[in-house]
Amino acid sequence: MIDISKITPRNDVAFKMLFTDPKHERLLVHFLNCAIEAKDLIKSAKILNNEITKRHVTQKGSRLDIRAETNSGEIVDIELQVGRDEHMVGRALFYWSELFAGSLVVGDHYGKLRRTISINILNFKLFHKDERYWRKCHITDDKTHERITNLLEIQFLELDKLKKFTKESPITFWIEFFKNPYSEECKELYKFIPELKEAKEVFEAAKADPKKRKLIEERESAIRNYAAAMAQSKEEGKIEGEKIGIEKGKAEGANEKAVEVAKKMLRKGIDVDDIADISGLSVEEIKKLSNAF
Repeated sequence: MIDISKITPRNDVAFKMLFTDPKHERLLVHFLNCAIEAKDLIKSAKILNNEITKRHVTQKGSRLDIRAETNSGEIVDIELQVGRDEHMVGRALFYWSELFAGSLVVGDHYGKLRRTISINILNFKLFHKDERYWRKCHITDDKTHERITNLLEIQFLELDKLKKFTKESPITFWIEFFKNPYSEECKELYKFIPELKEAKEVFEAAKADPKKRKLIEERESAIRNYAAAMAQSKEEGKIEGEKIGIEKGKAEGANEKAVEVAKKMLRKGIDVDDIADISGLSVEEIKKLSNAF
C-alpha cells in the first residue's frame, strides 16, 4: 500500500500535474526564471504537451515542452523533464535536439532557430565527481572555453545533492520544494515566496482529486517496481559473476597444478606424449614448457 501523504513533486507525474494547469501559469514562469537566471525575464509560458495519460505513467519520466516568451518578445523553447535514467545525458540531448530542430519551419533559414533550453530534474545522483547540485552546460571552444552559441543550454538539477536552500540562489527554493513540500525549510520559504505556497496548494489539490491521485499512485508503484526489478537484475548479475569467477578460478588453479606436474616429469626425462596423457595438457603446451628449460 502506497502512503500518498509521503509522495512529493519529485514523483514526475505529480510534478507534471503541478505545472500543466493554465490557471497557475505563474508558477511555471517563476520556476523558469529561477532556472534560467536571465536579465530578460520570461513573462509567459505555454505548455505544448499537457496531457497526462496511462501511457505516461509507465514511461521512465515525464517531460514538458514549453514555448516561453521573454519581456523583449524573444521566443524560447524549453524542455522540462523529471527522470531517473542512467543514460540521462543522452536522453536530454535527444529530446533537446528534437525540440531545437522543431523550432525551424520548412523554408526558414538557420538564423531563425530559437534558443532551446533543456532542464532536467534528477531523482538520483548522476555526476559523482563533485557535490554540485546544478550544472548548466553549453557548447564551448575546447581551448579558450569561449561559448560559441547561446542557442543550446542543458541543465541538470540533482535534488539529492542540495543540503539547504540559499537566498542567493532562488532555484534552491524550488529544489527544496520538489524534495519535500512539508519540510521545515519549506515552511520558512512559504512566508516570503508566494509562488511556492501556491504550488503546495496546487499539489495538495492534485492529490485530493481521485483520478489524479490514482495516476500518482500508479506512477509511484511503477517507479518502485522498476527499482525492484533493477535491484534484482543487479543481484542476479552479481551471483552469476561470482559463479563464473569461482569456476574460472578453479580452472586456472587446475591448469597451474597440471603445469607444475608436467615440469617435474620433464625434469625426470619422461616422454612428452606420456606427460600429455597424465597431465591433461596438450603436446604443444608441454613442448613450450620443455623449451623453457
